Amino acid sequence: MNSDTTQQQASTIDAITMTPTNRGSRVVILSASSGSGHTRAGEALEAAAADFPAIASVKHIDVLEYASSLFGVLYSDLYEQMVSKTPSLWGWWYEKSDTPWKGETFRVAMERLQMQPLMECLKAEAPDITICTHFLASDIVSYMLQKEQLSTRHGVVVTDIHIHALWLCHQFERYFLPADESAYYLRQIGIPDDRITVTGIPVHPVFSQSMDREALRRKFDVDPSMPVVLLSAGTFGMESSLEAVRALMLMEHAAQIVALCGRNEELLSEVAHLIEESPAHLKFRVLPYTPEMHEWMAIADLFIGKPGGLTISEAMASALPMILLNPIPGQEEINASSMLELGVAVSPTDVITLPYKVDELLGDPPRLAGMRERLKNLAQPRAAYTILETLLGAKPEIT
Repeated sequence: MNSDTTQQQASTIDAITMTPTNRGSRVVILSASSGSGHTRAGEALEAAAADFPAIASVKHIDVLEYASSLFGVLYSDLYEQMVSKTPSLWGWWYEKSDTPWKGETFRVAMERLQMQPLMECLKAEAPDITICTHFLASDIVSYMLQKEQLSTRHGVVVTDIHIHALWLCHQFERYFLPADESAYYLRQIGIPDDRITVTGIPVHPVFSQSMDREALRRKFDVDPSMPVVLLSAGTFGMESSLEAVRALMLMEHAAQIVALCGRNEELLSEVAHLIEESPAHLKFRVLPYTPEMHEWMAIADLFIGKPGGLTISEAMASALPMILLNPIPGQEEINASSMLELGVAVSPTDVITLPYKVDELLGDPPRLAGMRERLKNLAQPRAAYTILETLLGAKPEIT
């Protein structure tokens, strides 16, 4: 990367600020249904906004619904196909495209041609505050600010540990970042320090509420004498999920294993059939999508899943040690490396060694307790509130 070029490009960055009026602020949250994390971060901000009297209205928009039909399908489906079918190709593209400001003029020009309905929507909404949890949305808002087609306080919420070049834009109020290292990176490429706030990735406000683990274990009929291992099976895909369940059936420690299958009914059926042959010392339970994920995380002793930005943030908010399996090359590998470095997660070299990792942690309670304590110190469950407070200059009703 040419540092002189980077500094020159970054020097054009500016923000258009506006003080909310007494009528209350209109807030528009922009996410994209390309992967679930961006949407969940938007939902977290939307839920937190309900606690701010200074907000007159809030609207959460999936920007791909306002794209041309072909672009919307390609944008979401191509990503899903690449990460599931050709993850190594995705990893190659992720690395090759990660040069700050390179190709952004052409990229933004192509995006705005495909996103005219979104631009018209934003003009009609005329938001006082715009919060983007996806880089496609932040590009469009930045362009509209630059062309004086919009006047809004533009917050960019980065939803992975590493800030890929796609997240960089010229017109913004503030970047909200997951970690201090992310802030250091932005400063090094020329982003002004007074436009950077480290908040963590926003998770739903329910993760900031205190929860009674024993009461929840009674609610879900969980044996208090046995550890609970939470498997996020629905995020792995059919075959990978079944491989993980088969591997866990080889565990030596007695445990309760809860396999969450999301909205995949076929996976739910296959896992339910598979666990019929589970050994007596393991109590398996298989569940479909649940809105009570925060409660299951609160009672679990160990989480097994993929290291998406929102997933690891929810686990951190729950002080739940992680086993990170099958990270996607690129952003998930970086997320996983960060969690390993912090000592709050482990990662098996292969699904075959998954039961070894689980047994190793369950057999070492002091290590597991140490991971929990580190997570408590690192967690930022009120990130959504901090982001809104910063942009509004006002506090929520709740404490």
